[in-house]
Amino acid sequence: MLPNHQAKICKGIVLERLEHLPPGGKMGDLPLHLQHKSFIRTGEKKTGGPNMRLIRLEDKKPALTVTAHIFNKFVHPIENRYVTPREAATLQDFPLDYEFQGTLGEIHKQIGNAVPVKLATAIAKEVSNYLKSIGETGIKTIASFFTGAGGLDLGFEAATDSKIIFETKFSNDIEHFAEKTINKNRPYWNFIRQDIRTISPQQIINAVNGKPDIIVGGPPCQPFSVAGKQKATDDPLGTLYRDFIRIIDQLNPKIVVMENVYGLAQVKKANMLDEIYKSFDDIGYSVKHAELFSCDYGTPQKRRRLFFIATEKNLDKFSFPEPTHSETENLLGLPLYTGAGEILKKLPKPIYRD
Repeated sequence: MLPNHQAKICKGIVLERLEHLPPGGKMGDLPLHLQHKSFIRTGEKKTGGPNMRLIRLEDKKPALTVTAHIFNKFVHPIENRYVTPREAATLQDFPLDYEFQGTLGEIHKQIGNAVPVKLATAIAKEVSNYLKSIGETGIKTIASFFTGAGGLDLGFEAATDSKIIFETKFSNDIEHFAEKTINKNRPYWNFIRQDIRTISPQQIINAVNGKPDIIVGGPPCQPFSVAGKQKATDDPLGTLYRDFIRIIDQLNPKIVVMENVYGLAQVKKANMLDEIYKSFDDIGYSVKHAELFSCDYGTPQKRRRLFFIATEKNLDKFSFPEPTHSETENLLGLPLYTGAGEILKKLPKPIYRD
């Protein structure tokens, strides 16, 4: 039995909707009598809208972005039910035996907020190439902040090769369910549940047995989300990246990987890109950034993330990863995007609950 692979039995009008939903079909494709009242636009101004989103996954196309709220949205490609947490985690490239801890809502949050593992692996391989280019070999220690479910760190784990071995020696988040998930799956990551604003450099040095070679992290992205209100630095969470940079300054790693939602580059109230660049410059680090699309690297999901890479020197030796997959047939011979359905149909049947 796979962990986190329980499905809710659908009944009544919910089941009837799913029975009428074709591959790729949405709420608006259903007969009018089955459309949810929040979806139907009424009156002269046609008020209302698709508050209750619904879509059946397709075999040959990646899923839309996995969020903490897709569990009453993404419908299994062939079965008349919503996806399970395990299936959502599979769309995020997590190993099948990776067991998320917490309440159902907390599990949804961890999966929905994670960095897709294959996307993280693509970045980590380029970090490996960078380290080799400056003459580094052997074990490279990682301190991880805002670790969440660990998607970014799992990517580094997967990028280990004979010359560069990545080891997460310190991980941190403020959420108790993240602590449970990491300790269940990767107890040797030395998880500390604590507010980053109160963490001292010595705590990290003690866990790593020295200063880390690499610091990675994704400061809370809600203040920058396009889907949210983009409160940015008006929201206390939106300034936690400054504490992340404070720790970088104190520990002086060889390279830094910071990721966030692509909406950070579109924040209207503040020029966040300039502010982040200046923050790194103030501590003597050069920085570059790129927006990457997860399905370009084999993830069966369309998800855009913004990655910042910072080093004290030789930043020109770092290159962002080239796509390994393509949406269409191409001259490079890249394989096509991985379809959500073709991945999910390989999983065993879930356990059903009322």
